[in-house]
Formats: sequence, C-alpha cells, structure tokens
Amino acid sequence: MTWFKNTLALLMLCLSSLALAISIESNPEAESEEIILDSDENNLYGSWMFNGGFSQATFSGINPDYRIAPGDTLLMQMWGGVEFQKDVVVDPRGNIFLPKIGPVKVQGVTNAELNHVITKSIKRVYKSNVEAYVTLVSTQKVKVFLSGLVNKPGLYEGQSADSVLKFIDLAGGIRSDIGGYRQIQHRRAGKTLEHIDLYRFLSAGDIPFSQLQDGDVIFVGPRQGLVTVEGEVGFSGKYEISGSSESVTSILNAIVPTDRATHLTVIESENGVVDASQYSLNNIGTELVKNGALLKLSAQLRAASISVEILGEHDSENEMVIPWGTSLAEVIKTIQYTRLADTSGLQLYRDSVAKRQKEMLEASLSALEQSVLTARSSSKEEAQLREAEARIILQWIEKAKQVQPRGQVLLTDGYDASKIILQQGDRIVVPAKKNLVMVHGEVLFPTAVAYNDKMTIGKFINKAGGIGNGADDYRILVMRPNGGFDDLSDDLNDEDEVSAGDEIFVLPEPDTKSLQITKDISQVIYQIAVSAAVVVAL
Repeated sequence: MTWFKNTLALLMLCLSSLALAISIESNPEAESEEIILDSDENNLYGSWMFNGGFSQATFSGINPDYRIAPGDTLLMQMWGGVEFQKDVVVDPRGNIFLPKIGPVKVQGVTNAELNHVITKSIKRVYKSNVEAYVTLVSTQKVKVFLSGLVNKPGLYEGQSADSVLKFIDLAGGIRSDIGGYRQIQHRRAGKTLEHIDLYRFLSAGDIPFSQLQDGDVIFVGPRQGLVTVEGEVGFSGKYEISGSSESVTSILNAIVPTDRATHLTVIESENGVVDASQYSLNNIGTELVKNGALLKLSAQLRAASISVEILGEHDSENEMVIPWGTSLAEVIKTIQYTRLADTSGLQLYRDSVAKRQKEMLEASLSALEQSVLTARSSSKEEAQLREAEARIILQWIEKAKQVQPRGQVLLTDGYDASKIILQQGDRIVVPAKKNLVMVHGEVLFPTAVAYNDKMTIGKFINKAGGIGNGADDYRILVMRPNGGFDDLSDDLNDEDEVSAGDEIFVLPEPDTKSLQITKDISQVIYQIAVSAAVVVAL
C-alpha cells in the first residue's frame, strides 16, 4: 500500500493538468456513467473528407478559368506615359473605370484573358509608351444555401471562387447515415448547373469548377446504394455506388487492392437467392455489381518456397530460402553453430504469433479500461480516491498499449522439431552462452549479475538493490534462455532455481480500491512480461 501511495503522489503532480473523462458520484443512481466513443458504424469510403480541411482557407483568384464578376477586386497598374496603381472594384454593371480611358467591360472575362482585354482597351487611347498589368486580387463575397443531407443546412458566406467542398465543410460535412457523396448538385434559379461526384475527386483528383453567385444552392442528395468491400484491400468498409449498379473495375481503382490480392469474390442476393461468383483480378472485364453486394478480395497464392532468418551465434546463412513445408528440424540440421552457441536455448519467432499476442493484450487492456470507467463508489470520499486512482491507471493503460509482443513460439523441453512447419518470415535465433543473470522490473538498479551457483533468487535481487518503492507484494518470474517462464515467487531461497543465462523479472502487485481491478492489472503486467519480455509497472 505504501508503494502505491508514493507512486500516486508522484504521478498526481504530472497529471494535475489532465482532464479525466469519467464522472463518479456518491449518489447510487448516478454512481457510474458509461463513456461512449464516437465511431463510424458504416465505415463509408470518403467519410474522412470533411474534418475542417476545406473550410479554413479562401480560394485566391488564380484559377485561369474564373470569370470576372461584379464585386471582384482587381489590382490595376500602368506605367510609362501614365503612372497609375490602384485596387479597383468591378461595379454592378461589370465595368472598371480607368482615368482618361473610361469604363472597361470585364464581366465574364476569364482570369487568363483579363490582362489582354484591359491592355487592348488602353491601347485604343494610348497608342504607345503606356504599359499595363492587371491582377485579380480577390473575388466577390457570396452567400450560398446548403441543402439536403448535410449535417448543418443553412446559408453560408464565402468567395465566388471557392470550391463547393469548402461550403460542404462549413455545413459540417455530409450525413454519414444516408448522405450521398456522389449525388451533389450546384443549382441556380431552379436549374442544375453541375453534377458533382466526390468519389472522382477522391480517386482521381477531378472536380468541376463551379463559379458561385449569391443565392446559389448546393444540394446533397441521398446515396443510391452501397456495396461492402473486405479482404486484401487498402480500404475495407462500405462503398457508395452511383445508380443501381457500378462496374467492379471503378470500385477496385478506388479501394486499391493490396499486392497480395489475386482474386475477387462477388456475393449478391436477388429475389431471395444468394449468388456468388469469383474472378481473377486479371480477368474481371466489364462486370457490374448491384446495391447490397459483398466484394471480397483474397490472396490465392501458393508458395513454392519461403525465406526464414537465422540469427545469433552461427556461421550459416543469415537468410535461408527453403521449400514450402520444411520443418524446423530440417533447418536445424543445416545450422553451423559457433563455439559460443547455446543450442539448448534455440528460439523461434513468428509474426502471426506476435499479432495474436497483440490482439489478446489489447483485449485485456480494453476490459481493464472498462472496469476502471464503470467502477462504483459508495461515498464521496471513496469517489475522490477512485478518481485519482483512475487517472494513474488510465495513463498506465495508454503506456501498455504501446508494447509490441515478440511473437515467440516457445520450444519446450522434449518438443518435436520435425512437427513444427516453418512459415514465411520466421526468425530462428541461436542465443549465446551467458554466465550472467539479468534482473529487471521493480528493483532499484536493474542490472546484470555474474552467475554464482551458490546464490539464490533473493540474493540476485538484492544485488540489484532489492525490491524498489518499498513494495510489500510482488511476483517473481524467471525467463530461461529458450524464452520459457517460471513463476518462482515462493522459491526465493532455492539455489537450484537459477541458471546461467536466466533473466529475473520482479513484477509489482498493485493495490487499488477494487480487488477485481488489482487482479486485472496484475494479470496484464504478467501478460506483457511473458509476451514482450518487459515490465510495465504502474
């Protein structure tokens, strides 16, 4: 308990400025609140578009296709026989006024042609010795209606040269439940000027230029259909189709199959009958899919050979190419060990095991986090203590989430190496013989201690400064050279339990208000130590 109070006091200083997303009250009817995390249930392609990135900036008038309109500001410069420099505003009739020249009609002139049109008007008066240069400084302000399935319909102000993307962003983006990213219209006086498909912008960068005017309407219509995409793809989730069907090729171009993908399975239901078809990605052709279809991309490669790494104390190749189906025993026979090799401590690491260990660790941490956030208090004083305790635990959970398991396949005594079939990317490690014992975890000075067969586990721990933080409860694990673990918490005085090359882990046993949370934290600390060979103390 003393250890926990000391840790609590230290971390409270660091965490005093952090807000805790938890409310714990003594009122039994409001003792705990569930925290609901926002999530995109549809995981819709394109749902990441409108997060403020378009609404922050105004488009400057550099688009060569922009047509000059009343209210635009031009920087007019003349030199030579006449000196003139001034910002001029296009009047309601579409003209600008130049001294000794008069009005010049610029409404409807493209930005690319603007300099030529004005220079031509000047040359009618000044035949020579007068040069001119004009720049579009800013476009007119317009107010545009956002209608349909946006999150915040209304009237929004911007520049006439601004993209429709900015106005949709100002309106909070498109509704994730029923809004269509491919059914957007630019309307004026009841007529549709442009049909806009945002998927073309996402997949190819194409978006039509729509010059806006006061009173224009940007209308976001409902989506017309969805297909589900999963498997070997860069994007997995829902994809909106345009119309009642869409070509498979256009969908694949957007969601980007991985390098592993070789085949596509299309599953569709019509009139109560489910129909599945499979295609090679090289032979899809002009196939169409309908609303509600499932597109599943798979890797159907059959490896003839694989490569494995051999690391550590050996003189063999560091990377070996072997036939598919080769066993660990066959590879071990080819390894040329050095004189320092510890052949009894052979280790095998596999990416799929590391991935599974990471999934299990994250599941344990999520369960622990939920326990902390929903813990109940019976009094105001207990609620205050629990709040301080929860801050520390939640910070520890975030740190624990960064741990990456090693993915070790434990080769126990007496295992049959001929029955372990190697996989692509496996790593075989030949450890070196060591005459040291490493001591980690909750000790004052984590260090390596020279092996002495007369020393007990307790003496090795004492050589590392003893148990840190004055902890009363702790757990002792010993990792053997082959990666196996033994719990020797009750055998601290046994000299025979430690061997050369072992590593001693001193795991803390945290003391919290909740017995269940204490057990959960202890279990996660143990899980991390075994899967990642590190101690993440609370």
